Amino acid sequence: MTALPAVTRRRRGVPERAGPAMVLAIVLLAINMRTVLASLPPLVADVRADLGLSGAVAGLLTTLPVLCLGALAPLAPRLMSRVPVERALVLCAVVTAAGAGIRGAGTTAALFAGGLLAGVAIALGQALVPILIRGRFARQAGMLTGAFSMALVLGSALAAAAAVPLAEAFGDSWAASLAFWATPAALAAIVWLRWGLGPGTLVQRGGGAALRGSALAWSVAGFFGIQSMAFYASLSWIPTILEDAGWSDEAAGGLLALASLVGLLPAFVIPVVASRSRTQLRPLAAVVGLPLAGLLGVLAAPDAAPLWMVLIGIGQSGALGLALLLPLQRGGDAATAAALTAMALCVGYLVAATGPWLLGAVHDWSGGWTAPLVVLIAITAAELIPGVPAALDRAIRAESP
Repeated sequence: MTALPAVTRRRRGVPERAGPAMVLAIVLLAINMRTVLASLPPLVADVRADLGLSGAVAGLLTTLPVLCLGALAPLAPRLMSRVPVERALVLCAVVTAAGAGIRGAGTTAALFAGGLLAGVAIALGQALVPILIRGRFARQAGMLTGAFSMALVLGSALAAAAAVPLAEAFGDSWAASLAFWATPAALAAIVWLRWGLGPGTLVQRGGGAALRGSALAWSVAGFFGIQSMAFYASLSWIPTILEDAGWSDEAAGGLLALASLVGLLPAFVIPVVASRSRTQLRPLAAVVGLPLAGLLGVLAAPDAAPLWMVLIGIGQSGALGLALLLPLQRGGDAATAAALTAMALCVGYLVAATGPWLLGAVHDWSGGWTAPLVVLIAITAAELIPGVPAALDRAIRAESP
């Protein structure tokens, strides 16, 4: 990765403290970074029936925004070299709202165009918020990262739970259900105008460590990628695995919602706890060990799935919070933290996009769901390979090779 811009304030000095208004603004923005992604999957069957889409095309609709999250994250620091970060976040919220609204047109072209537009905005916004936290509010990095990751989980849960009821409320219109999410995104844009119209945070050209040759940087990015891979593979296939084990489709969906719900607290707590320690080995052990135990439980005793889904939800949501915090902890200066965040998101989401496909391919090969579940268990355990070196007390600095 090339060197990227350094984050500085117009007025140099000690890091600021984020007030309640800024915390709420970050939470609102983060919620809208997942509603576009999570609102479509519950409606895919209706979308396919109305538009005559193949399974491959429908799969691309759900995968496209995730691919954007990875491919476009490195553009965020470059954007900040030209636009104050607060102003850029207003723009991201506006474009997210536009993308959600376009999907409401109800055509195949509109679904792809709206998904792509929102994916671009979400990719940039998700990279910019951690950079804002590190550049302006470094002393509160753990708390703000926790609020950010908790809101990402909350946005997914809200959109997934509300998608079908909204469609029914709008006269069985899946298009109107998808378009509804333009409203909270527009609200986020309005809230961020308070900071976007001010002088904002500047990003100067130059600075930052080169990351391509850093084993530590690849460890941080690798952990983000593997934990994201495990999450998206679980999101896509755990309900089907539970149905194959004898649970009804309604019950399987409810168990997935339970995992999201119990994940809200650890998504907040894990970054707070991890930021107060020199190493993050203990939080790492928790966020890998708990979902590993849960997945082994699903394999061995699926009748106790509610317990196993609680463990999976706690661990996977906590892993997201830790993965978002690690670039801020391992980046020894603001510029390097910005570059490391972009690298982690880029590598992470490109790797994550392969998870659902891999489990599906293993299912096609094996003809059942035991082998895919074993693969998911192996992916979860593999988080420790990059996670342990990423959690040690080290930092990458601009003067490092």
